[in-house]
Amino acid sequence: MAITKEQMVRDFRLCGIEEGDLILVHSSLSAIGYVEGGADAVVDALLEVLGAEGTLAVSAMDSSKPFDAATSPVTVGIINETVRLRPNAIRSLRPSHSVAAIGKLAAYFTAGHDTAETNCGHGTPYEKLCELGGKIVLLGVDMNRNTTLHTLEDFVDAPYLEDQIFVAPTYMKDYEGKTMTVKRYPPGHRDFLSFTRDLRRADAMTEGKVGGAVVKVIDVAKMFSIGLELLQKNVNYFLCENKRCVDCKYHNGGAVKNV
Repeated sequence: MAITKEQMVRDFRLCGIEEGDLILVHSSLSAIGYVEGGADAVVDALLEVLGAEGTLAVSAMDSSKPFDAATSPVTVGIINETVRLRPNAIRSLRPSHSVAAIGKLAAYFTAGHDTAETNCGHGTPYEKLCELGGKIVLLGVDMNRNTTLHTLEDFVDAPYLEDQIFVAPTYMKDYEGKTMTVKRYPPGHRDFLSFTRDLRRADAMTEGKVGGAVVKVIDVAKMFSIGLELLQKNVNYFLCENKRCVDCKYHNGGAVKNV
């Protein structure tokens, strides 16, 4: 059975998305099921729920080298790419962890990403998401897709973050043949899945369904408060304890997660 735009509008509202919200969406179209109108219908449904005062943002990460904000395709889902391609969408300038947004706060939300010291830290859209009282929407994807958790790692300067060299993006003057260094880049695997439990315990997340997709709508300010408290107690909190996980085993240094 096809999922219609009208059904999605109803279900998004039931999941806790409201008119005037600022939301950052991570999504999987296939998880919803067969959608009448495809990814465009999902975007239209979200925009209808948000209304003229709301703002829809998505991760606009890509793998292009060099990164070109106007042409580099999003590689983290067709819904995200559909948002980027809308004529009124604004994309932040960043060769990694870029975002695209539509709506009232889109220009402010995306501005200044290119001059921020890191991809997800201070001065980035991810910090603004908290400051503006935003919500994260995980639509058919799990907590491992929650990019804003990198902001918490950045704020506590987690010891496993590292500097990485990127090919210079096209928005930089005389970019050809140049590189840029990105500080506090989040490498490898982290156990963000278990953080779902912490958000449930603190009543910081509403869960529902849109079509066949499980939806998690997260209060970002609450998420920051919970996550920073956990990381201040144990800076390696997001590392997993699986002895077969090379990344976390290398970075953990024997730390034990508090539960």
